[in-house]
Amino acid sequence: MAAERDAGITASGTVEGRRLRVGAYEVDLDRRVVSRPDAEGSRRLTLKAVQVLLVLVEAEGRVVSREQLLAKVWPNTLPTDDVLTQAIAQLRRAFEDSREAPRYIETIAKGGYRLLAPCGRSTDGAGPAAAGPVATQLPSTPTEAVAAVPPVRRRGWSAGLAAVLAAAVLLLGACAYLWQVRQVPVAAGVALPAPAPAVQYQAIAHTPLRERAPAVSPDGSLVVYSRPVQPGGPEALYLQPPGDAGARQLTFPGPGAGDHVPAWSRDGRRIAFVRTGGARGCVLMVVEASGGGEREIGPCEGGDYAPFDWTPDGRALVMGGRCRHSHEAAPLRRLDLASGRWGPLPYAADGIDTLPRHSPDGKWLGFLRGTSLGDLWLMPAGGGTPRQLTRLRGDIRGWDWLPDGSGVVFSLVKEEARLYHLRLADGTISELPPLARGNPIHPDIAATAWSMAFEIDRFRSGMYRFDLERAGWDVPAEPVFASSGVDLLPTISPDGSRLAFVSDRSLSAQLWIGEVAHPQTLRAVPGIVPVPRHAPVWSPDGRRLLMVGATGRGGDRLYEVEVGFDTVRVLPVPGVPVFAAYTGEADQLLVGVDGGAGRMRLVRYRLPEWRELASLDDVAVARYDHHVDRVCFTRPARPGLWCADGALRRVEQISRVFPDPERYREWTIAGGRILTTLPDGDCATAWSELAGDGLRPLRCLSREHMVVAGSTSADDAAATVYLSLPLEQDVDIGWAPLAALAPAAASD
Repeated sequence: MAAERDAGITASGTVEGRRLRVGAYEVDLDRRVVSRPDAEGSRRLTLKAVQVLLVLVEAEGRVVSREQLLAKVWPNTLPTDDVLTQAIAQLRRAFEDSREAPRYIETIAKGGYRLLAPCGRSTDGAGPAAAGPVATQLPSTPTEAVAAVPPVRRRGWSAGLAAVLAAAVLLLGACAYLWQVRQVPVAAGVALPAPAPAVQYQAIAHTPLRERAPAVSPDGSLVVYSRPVQPGGPEALYLQPPGDAGARQLTFPGPGAGDHVPAWSRDGRRIAFVRTGGARGCVLMVVEASGGGEREIGPCEGGDYAPFDWTPDGRALVMGGRCRHSHEAAPLRRLDLASGRWGPLPYAADGIDTLPRHSPDGKWLGFLRGTSLGDLWLMPAGGGTPRQLTRLRGDIRGWDWLPDGSGVVFSLVKEEARLYHLRLADGTISELPPLARGNPIHPDIAATAWSMAFEIDRFRSGMYRFDLERAGWDVPAEPVFASSGVDLLPTISPDGSRLAFVSDRSLSAQLWIGEVAHPQTLRAVPGIVPVPRHAPVWSPDGRRLLMVGATGRGGDRLYEVEVGFDTVRVLPVPGVPVFAAYTGEADQLLVGVDGGAGRMRLVRYRLPEWRELASLDDVAVARYDHHVDRVCFTRPARPGLWCADGALRRVEQISRVFPDPERYREWTIAGGRILTTLPDGDCATAWSELAGDGLRPLRCLSREHMVVAGSTSADDAAATVYLSLPLEQDVDIGWAPLAALAPAAASD
């Protein structure tokens, strides 16, 4: 904590500011100790008891139901009532309180609890309770809670897919200060859904070509983005005002080269970008915003690139990614513009850190940690100890600071992509209005103007069947269960008769099951809102399915579907499940669970007690091979494929190249073989088999379209493969004024 205070991180000021006065008692939140200034001795609280206290303080004398307390203090779990009873009992003992004649915590029959004693910020730990509100925070532990997303309304996927996201966050304190612009939020309480602000969208670049990666000039007067110079050709940078006006070409990459991910300097005079495919390979470039003066400033480290940001002094760029080699110090790297050399930022790294963004005052650096279980983190701009800003455990597709640093806007994909506003003052998250059509991703906000650009992703996909027993390199596609929506994540039953997949064809995300030979049998499974990250998994006998779904209370759950009856039950997995698989034992399951900081653990559980038998750390996705009792898996930050015995004791890396981390889901197991649908030459989706450390192409399934991520499935004999292929895919640039998010707008 000393380093954080020296860096200027203040929740409520000094260490004394982290003490809460409740009645005659003082609560040291760092040490979780309750004491009376006029008496000797003290009592220590558990972390959960402190969190219960903070929720009661936040209510300011109002009754808080048991259900609310359980949801706020034990989010994403299935707690029993007695854990809350024990926490309340511990608080009463600490405050020397009585249930029968309460002076501190009152029990409301069939209602819940409320705090009777006044609360305030302690002054030097000895004086009377300070008047007015006080900022409090949870002790610094890995379970420090932060913002989660409120529920979203049901919509179609392309025009808005059905979603139920939860409001389950611990706010920064109950008697809470409004935070100053440069302070760092650490949540402790619950962020209630705020009404959607009035934000109006318009598309400003909407050609048939795909416009990507918009960046807004600091004053909000111009937008730069990448776009193909001609259909099917490489990309260049284009510049235009935010109105529906024509764009002018800014960069001229030359034959075979393309320009990507532009970023404005803070003075608005220069634009940095990545150029690939030229004589120099992958390099970082700078161009004058007025046009001309293109020059190289350094190589892409390791030949790879990701979105980046200028440092506040304009002397360097900070880029994220993943540690490619064990000797690398950190994923967040700094390119010095004077020397053209890369170096690591000094901070506590952890696997995959991307999307770096400096705060408007230049003191803080925020970034995304993790991928499908991503969250926003914050640290001093020069490096230091990162602190978690959100606890979304989600697929965040871009984010940026508001001009005054009072909050951030981010895009989160659950059942669809939506924009959200996180207020740093109190940790509340509000959902921005939905787009009429398309998914908003990669928001970029002007540094000094309340306006934002973003990508509008419009997408539609269909389900196809390929008969691999036909001769020839090209295999014709046969449509399956055709619709006008988004169909993805297919999985065929072991006997090849039934297909399960996720679709929004009913204008909401649902799990669908049908017999391939009898289309009239297709039906949606009620009682589950699937999370479209990993495909459902069949049991070996084809009678059951595992699927991760969203809940209305927050977090995700693992569901088991009894196929035929289509009954659904929740499996009480300890922790937050991300994927799951059946094993060769009827009473055992493999589950990928949240291991913290965006990492996952693969755990083998024995049911029904959910006893952990074995586990592996740092697993992106795992699949069970019923033919040889093995578990194969990928890792989130390293290329390659690993396999372990069914008991997870012996692990062997069977490929060091395939797949790369960006395509960690693009493989399947069929008939004991490891197969994939990666591109090969002029074939966009090739059916290939892992052979040694390389791939052996077998068939071409689609020359034009790449398979939708994670959407490959083959029957047990590897004779038929099912894919989700894109039918419509366009990306435009959107624009929105953000005056409604300015603090002054809220107070008017």
